[in-house]
Amino acid sequence: MNIKKYFILISVVVMIVAVCLLSGCKEDTLKVGILPNEEALPIFVAEQEELFKKHGVNVEIVSFQSAAERDAALQAGAVDGVEGDLLAVALIRQGGTPVKTVSLVMGTTPEEGRFAMLAAPDTITTVEQLKGNQVAISKNTIIEYTADQMLLVKGIDPQEVKKVNITKMPLRVEMLLQKQVTAAVLPDPLAAYAELKGAKVLIDDTKLADNISQTIYFFRDDAIKDKKTAIRNFLNAFYEGAEMVTENPERYRNLFNEKVQIPVELQKTYPVPTFSMLQLPSREDTQRVLDWLKTNELLIEPYTYEDIVTDEIIKAG
Repeated sequence: MNIKKYFILISVVVMIVAVCLLSGCKEDTLKVGILPNEEALPIFVAEQEELFKKHGVNVEIVSFQSAAERDAALQAGAVDGVEGDLLAVALIRQGGTPVKTVSLVMGTTPEEGRFAMLAAPDTITTVEQLKGNQVAISKNTIIEYTADQMLLVKGIDPQEVKKVNITKMPLRVEMLLQKQVTAAVLPDPLAAYAELKGAKVLIDDTKLADNISQTIYFFRDDAIKDKKTAIRNFLNAFYEGAEMVTENPERYRNLFNEKVQIPVELQKTYPVPTFSMLQLPSREDTQRVLDWLKTNELLIEPYTYEDIVTDEIIKAG
């Protein structure tokens, strides 16, 4: 190659790079971890409808089968952020990985995202009968937190029940239906499945005055600093997908059944979820979680709302 052609080639490359920088043709890349639950549906809608591309963000969706796998990946830096809960944020941060909540996913109101305490088929029929009986939970997680809050609302000291630690939800369902425990706490759609199979709902958190369970997105602090625009664009795409689901749930039923692993018996009748606008968790709901963690001696750090929630991505109010 002669000198003249060489300089022409260099000039063309420089021009292409300049155009890309000016036009924003370089997409931000974001790795987001999810669990196979109903809160993830807008992500799959955004992927199917090419909403991430529309909002200028390249998203790699990483699926996990358990919260433990999800948390380990986040701590290792294998993902930038994940869908989870406020308890996980506080505990992961205390464990040495700085993370913060950037938005609610589900649980803006008590009616969103049901957790239920159910009695095994043909056993007890009232909340008062829980005293002294076994209740299957997952210890030190959102499940145990929700169980305690539901009991307290009904005037029962959580220490008056015998908690049984069953971390795997399918096993918890099986033990409940086989009457190996008197009661269990489950999220939907597993709660709806257990009810279909004869379990009796004793407490439904969507029917309580207090909003005791929320799902959130939280990201590593370094991602919030370095990929702020990408996170904001991801949430905008997620919200657009959520709006599309809310406006026409049945359009996405097949996608919902496939991606969220809805039990076959519920695939035609289980309601496709609806979603509220993006917002931050309230101070009251966040403080309730922090207080529970401290009471149960799981949290040593004196975290405040600002320590685990940031308004750098979306603004409060």
